[in-house]
Order: sequence, then C-alpha cells, then structure tokens
Amino acid sequence: MYWQLTEITSAAPTPDVTDAPRFVLHRHEDNAGVHHDLRLEDGNCLLGFRVAGEAFEKGRWATEKMPHPKDWLEQDRDAQRVLEGRYQWREAGPRQRELLLFGQHATVTVRFERRDAPSVDTVRALMELARDHSLDHHSLAGLVEDGLTARRNAIARFCGLSRELDGDGFDEEGWRALLAGMTLRQVGKRLHAVETRYDRAHPPEPTSRPEPLDHDHDARENRAQKALKILGA
Repeated sequence: MYWQLTEITSAAPTPDVTDAPRFVLHRHEDNAGVHHDLRLEDGNCLLGFRVAGEAFEKGRWATEKMPHPKDWLEQDRDAQRVLEGRYQWREAGPRQRELLLFGQHATVTVRFERRDAPSVDTVRALMELARDHSLDHHSLAGLVEDGLTARRNAIARFCGLSRELDGDGFDEEGWRALLAGMTLRQVGKRLHAVETRYDRAHPPEPTSRPEPLDHDHDARENRAQKALKILGA
C-alpha cells in the first residue's frame, strides 16, 4: 500500500501530551537509498511509514512499515534521529490519515493520502518486459515517458498534416480524443496514411535536375577540344 504526504505544517508545541504514545523520526540510508523512517509506538512494537527521499516533506511517497522492536525509541543504530516526542491520530481512515507529531519545539501535522498501486498482473507484465529486452526495471519509467512523448509528437504531426489537407473540415478535437486512447503503433498507422495523402498532394521536389543539352555545335566542339587537352591528346 502506498501513501503520499499531501500536507506538512508546523505550529507551536502542544503542552500536556505525556499520556500520548511515543514516536521517533529517523533519517536512514540503505541499498534502496536515503529515506525517513517514521516509527510510531503501538502496544509492544513500533509501526509507521518509510518515506522515500532526502527530506521529510510534502509530496513524498511512503509505504507502511512492518512491526519493529520498541528499542528504536531509545537507540538510533546507524540512523540519524531527526525528531522525537509524542503523537496522536487526528484522522485514521482507509484512504486519508492525519497525524499530529508533538515534538519538543513544535507540533507537526502530517497528512497522508492513499495512492493505488499497480496490480500484481501489471507488475508481472512489466518485469517480464524488462527481462525479455534485457532492461533494468528501474529504466521502465523513462521508457514510458519516451513512449508518451513519441505518441504526443505523432498526434501533433497527424493533426498538423490533416489541417493542411482538409482545412476547416478537419475535426481536430474529435481526432485528438480518438487518438488519445490508442497505442503508439495504432497512432503510427493513421499517421502513415495521412503522410501518404500529403505526399501525393504535395510531391517533394527532386533532389537534382538534369542539365539541359547544349545544341550549339561550336560549343560542343570547344568542350571536346578542352577535354582532349586535359587528357594530353
């Protein structure tokens, strides 16, 4: 389950929260990179969130953590302690949560919103695609961006050529809505058809033109003599 930090605000510290459960916020780096571990006391263990990124800030993505021992409240191990204190849930719904962190110098409000994750079938299809093409799965996001850019450019070219061919009769809004739901391959087929129409309507200029024949007998003779001189005849 994925969550996103949609709001983080800070206010003056709240007094008299000694009965609330404890929390600690650690900055940590492992093989997956720098992240923040927000650990929340829950009975005999710690629950909480792993927040990706260099900073604990609005817009970061988070995943729920597995239970951890409570000694993290006292020990930092190889992590850096950023904030500690008491906490309270203001809202704890299935898709939205709001947490109050009562630190020594401020009360921080953190709002989480649930983000739907890809299905198992989708993840498997992506991993198989990466394997079949000998790709690192971390490159898949960049490939998706490249594909979206290529499709956007193909649609723009399709509309530009169609406007040139059909003028006011071209329904650009309708075609864009239709093409938006197609794959790049499908858009490419329609673009090819339009390019063929355009080339027929506007044949390209030849890259070279034959020189006109010289019908002047004396001029031909002069050129022949010059050629013989060059050859040393």
